[in-house]
Amino acid sequence: MKKSFILVMVCTLFLSTMFLCFGTSEASAVIMKKVPGSPGWMYRVDNPHVDGVETDWHVHVNKGKVNGVETVTGKKSHGKTLTSAGVPKSVQKNVKKTKDFKRAVEKQKKLEAERKKVSKYSLLDIIGNPSLIVALAGLIGVSVWKVIKNPSLIFG
Repeated sequence: MKKSFILVMVCTLFLSTMFLCFGTSEASAVIMKKVPGSPGWMYRVDNPHVDGVETDWHVHVNKGKVNGVETVTGKKSHGKTLTSAGVPKSVQKNVKKTKDFKRAVEKQKKLEAERKKVSKYSLLDIIGNPSLIVALAGLIGVSVWKVIKNPSLIFG
């Protein structure tokens, strides 16, 4: 029994480490696309990739030394907007017409809706819920009782 418990723990640790090490890295694949109707201008749409700093979908637009970045909702991203970086309004309009930009706007709307759901309950609401506390106390009590009644579950 003890050997199987240790084997399960080792496998769980191994698999969780593998998932963390070889997870997806979407930000590493940078593919700039041509802005339709604006020769020489390139764009890409990025997902939120810097925790706590860049938490919205955003678009990068550049041509030569002009590099603009802006969230799909029109706010600053990476400290810039498209207008402040010198991207012409006509290029901005052409970028906003692309499928990638429209898809990012939809994903941003879903993200904001999910954020509202999560922030709906505060920590005090969760802790103040007596059914949650009773369920947690019951689980802990049953677990401790099983270990006391049959210590060989853990200690072999």
